[in-house]
Amino acid sequence: MTIERVKIIDSLGQEYELPKTFNVRSEPISRKSELFDIAFSHGARDVSDGCFSPKIVEISGRIWASSDDEFNTAWDALASWLLKDDVKIKFRGRIINCEKILSIDLNYPSTVPYHFGEVSIQYLALDPFWYSYSAILKQFSISTSPYTFSFDVGGNMETYPLIIVENSALNSSFSLKNITDNNREFSVADSGAVSGTTINIDCKEGTVDRDGSTNLISVFSGLFLRLLGGRENQFEYSGAACTLKFQYREAYL
Repeated sequence: MTIERVKIIDSLGQEYELPKTFNVRSEPISRKSELFDIAFSHGARDVSDGCFSPKIVEISGRIWASSDDEFNTAWDALASWLLKDDVKIKFRGRIINCEKILSIDLNYPSTVPYHFGEVSIQYLALDPFWYSYSAILKQFSISTSPYTFSFDVGGNMETYPLIIVENSALNSSFSLKNITDNNREFSVADSGAVSGTTINIDCKEGTVDRDGSTNLISVFSGLFLRLLGGRENQFEYSGAACTLKFQYREAYL
C-alpha cells in the first residue's frame, strides 16, 4: 500500500512534496457559541449561528541528511515554500485551504549523532473544511422554463459552487432556486445577457460577472446558493434557454 505524501500547493498550482516522514494533524475545532444569561431562568441562551470556527492545521516531521550541507539544502527548499500565503495542503486525496503560517518550529536534537531536524509548521485555515482534490462538474441543457432538476452531492458539509450560465438566447432575467436548501434563491436581471454570453456566479467568492469582465453584482438579488453535502439537491430554474453548469468540490469535516 502506498500512502500519499503531504504536499503544499501554491496559488499558481505548483506543488512541493514533503519528505515521507511528515504527517498532518488538525487542532480540535468547535462550533461558535455566544451565551447570554436569562433573568429568572436556569441556564442560558445561545445566540450564535452555530457554525464551525477556524482550524489550525499542523504539518510535522523530520528532515534526515548525511551531512549538514545536505540538511541545510533540504531545509532551505522547504523554507522557500513556507514564505507563501494562500496555499493548499494536500493529503490523502483531499485539500484544505490555508491563509497563512502561524508558527514554524525547527529543533536540532543534540543528543543524537545524526544530521536531522524536527520540524513543526502551523497553518491557519479560516475555512475549516477539507475538500476533494478534483473539482466536479455537473451540466444541464435547458430549453423549457421553469425547469426542475436534481443531482447528488457528495461529502458531508455544504459547499459553495461556481455556477455558469451559457445563454442560448436573450436571457435578461433568470432565477435559480435550491429547493432542498429551504428554497434558497437568487436572480439576475441583465439586459446585456444576449445569446452567446456567459454569466458566472461564484457563490464562494460572492461575485457575479458577464464573460469574465462585466461586473453584475448590482443586478444580482437574493442569496448565493450552496450545495448540501451527503444528499440529493433539487433545483428550479426560470429563464431563457441555456446550458447550466455547476463546478464545485465536495466538502468534508
